[in-house]
Amino acid sequence: MNSFLNQLNETRSNKQGIIDATLNLAAENERDITDIELANVQALKLEIDKLDERIVQVTDLETRKAKAAELQASVASTETRSAAPARVISEEATYHERSTNNFLADAMAAEFGGSYEARERIGRYQREMLETRDVSTSNMAGLVVPQYLVDSFATLRRAGRPVLDISVNSALPAQGMTLNIGRLTTGVTSYVQASENSAPTESNPDDTLLTVNVNTVASMFDLSKQAVLRGTGIENQLLGDAVRSYQTKVDGLAINGSGSSGEHLGILNTSSINATTYTDATPTYAEFFPKLVAAITDISTNFFGSATHIVMHPSFASVILKALDGSNRPQFTSNLGNPFNAPGTFQRPGYDLGGFQILGIPVVLDANVPTNLGAGTNETAVIVGNFDESYIFEDNSGTPLYVRFEQPDGNIAIRTVVFGFSAYTAGKYPKAFSAITGTGMIVANY
Repeated sequence: MNSFLNQLNETRSNKQGIIDATLNLAAENERDITDIELANVQALKLEIDKLDERIVQVTDLETRKAKAAELQASVASTETRSAAPARVISEEATYHERSTNNFLADAMAAEFGGSYEARERIGRYQREMLETRDVSTSNMAGLVVPQYLVDSFATLRRAGRPVLDISVNSALPAQGMTLNIGRLTTGVTSYVQASENSAPTESNPDDTLLTVNVNTVASMFDLSKQAVLRGTGIENQLLGDAVRSYQTKVDGLAINGSGSSGEHLGILNTSSINATTYTDATPTYAEFFPKLVAAITDISTNFFGSATHIVMHPSFASVILKALDGSNRPQFTSNLGNPFNAPGTFQRPGYDLGGFQILGIPVVLDANVPTNLGAGTNETAVIVGNFDESYIFEDNSGTPLYVRFEQPDGNIAIRTVVFGFSAYTAGKYPKAFSAITGTGMIVANY
C-alpha cells in the first residue's frame, strides 16, 4: 500500500510540475498564458484534485491499518509474555456454529453479569474482527454479528434483497449523513458554423447536485434472561432473523420508499422515471405485453441505453407463466425443451425462476414489490430498468454491523437492538427506469 501511496504522490508531483513549468514559461516571456495553456492547466488542476482525494483516502486507510497492527501487537505481547513459544497454524473463531460458546449469552453476561470468562471471550472475538477488517476499536461502537449467524440463516424464508443484489453496491463514507452526487443536467451544445471566420455559438452547461440521505434501519426485541440463558438456539433464531429482516426492509425501501420520515426514496417514487399506465378492468397478457415493450423502449429512447432487468412480484409472474396462445399452448416454457418462437423462457418455476427472461432481458422476482397500489390498494407494478444506475451505499455488504444490549428498567429481561446505515438512489438517471402501473396490474383480474 505504501508503494501505491508513493505512486499517487509522485503522479501528483509530476502534474504540479507541468503547471509550474507552464506558468514560469509565461512569466519569463512576460506574457499571459494562452487559451490552450489555460485549458491544460485547468485540466491538470482537476486531475490533481482527484488525486488529493485519493491520497487522503489511502492515507486514512494506512492510519487505520497501523492502529490495528499496533493493537494486535500489544495483545500478542500480553498473551505470550509468560507463555512458551508456540506456532498456531489454524484456529476456529470464538463463535461458530459448532461452538459451545453462546454469543448472545456471553454478551449479556459480559454487559450485566460481570463475568470475567464472558468478557474474555467477547474481547477475543473483537480482536478476531480486527484481524479481518480494516478498522480499529474506535470504529466498533457495538458488537459485530458473528458471520456464522448470517451464513446459517441465509436460506430461511424472507423476501430477501433481490433488487439490491442487482444494484451497484458501494461502501458508505466513514462520516456524514448525506451523500452528494453531481449530475450534468444541461450539456454542451454543438452548432454548425454559419460561415467562415464567424464566432462559434456559446452554450452554457450546468449541473445539479443530487443529495442522498443516509438512513437507519433498526429492529429491537426483548427476551427474558431465562430464555437466553436456559433456552436452546435463541441467538440463532433471533439475531439471524433480525439480519434477514433488515435486508428485506432496505430492499423494500429501494423499491417503494417515500423519501421522507427516514425512508429511502425508492424507484417507484423517484421523480421523472418513465411511466407506462395500463388501464383495464379485464386485463389480459396479450394486452399487457405491448405495455412491457413500451416500458423497455422508453429506456432506449430517453436514457439512450438498454434495460438490464425486469422486476416484478412473484404473483404477477404467474400471470405471465399461465399465458396461452391461440392453440392453448403456454407462451412461456422451459428452455430445456428448446422452444421455438417463444417471447420468453425459464429453467424452472420458483421464487428465483432461474433463467427467466422476456425478450432476452432477465426477470427478477421480488416479493418486496408492492401489491397494494392504486385507489383500490390491490394493484402491483412492474419495474423495467438499467440497474447499473441503481445505487446502494451500505456497510458490510448489507449486514447490520451493530448489536447493542440494554436492560429494560425493572424487568428480568434483555433488550437487543440491531441497526445499520445505508443510502439508496435511482435518481442519478431517472430515465433509466420505467414503471408499469394502473388498474390493469390487478393480479386477481387476470
